[in-house]
Amino acid sequence: MGLALNDSVDQRVQEDNRDKILVASYQRGNSNALGELYRRHSGRVESVARSVVGPSSELEDLVQDVFIELQRSLFGFRGDARFTTWLHRITVNVALQYLRRGKRKGFLRWLSLDAVRPARALHNPEGRAEARETVAALYEVLGKLSDKKRIVFTLFELEGLSLEEIAATVGTSTNTVKSRLHHARLEVFEEVRSRGLLPSYALQVIK
Repeated sequence: MGLALNDSVDQRVQEDNRDKILVASYQRGNSNALGELYRRHSGRVESVARSVVGPSSELEDLVQDVFIELQRSLFGFRGDARFTTWLHRITVNVALQYLRRGKRKGFLRWLSLDAVRPARALHNPEGRAEARETVAALYEVLGKLSDKKRIVFTLFELEGLSLEEIAATVGTSTNTVKSRLHHARLEVFEEVRSRGLLPSYALQVIK
């Protein structure tokens, strides 16, 4: 158990070192390093963005916006934090700007469910329709949260980040994150309970 944990930590350190080498290379004038960072992290950026704004036909544009902002900011990166923490922060900020602009034309245009992990309920039209309605209702509930609570809730519940990672991402203390998560859960789950939402397969659709 301890050996596996150490291997995981070592791998994270190695991956972070690789990211920082690429950033330093870009800062020295190697424009190809940005493309490599995109290849390494675009999937993660899309996942975080989707968790914050909900399924949207504009996710690809949102990911591009994140990397445009990343390119603008790379010369300011000094390596004090993990690169992924810094990238999560940029992604969250861009996603919040998207929501604040009210740019939600594609907010409920569902993505294909073909890539969803197999679930019996999704193998028939009724199940797929119910899944879409459930996720739509969930994001309607999340839309009622304040930005601070929404970010903490989605990063913890949907993206699986630890309290410490979220604190580093949003620039606050772990205790503050824990408090926001607690209050967000109370608001979300009370609303979810009252609506009778979230069958077992719903979160698979979100992911």
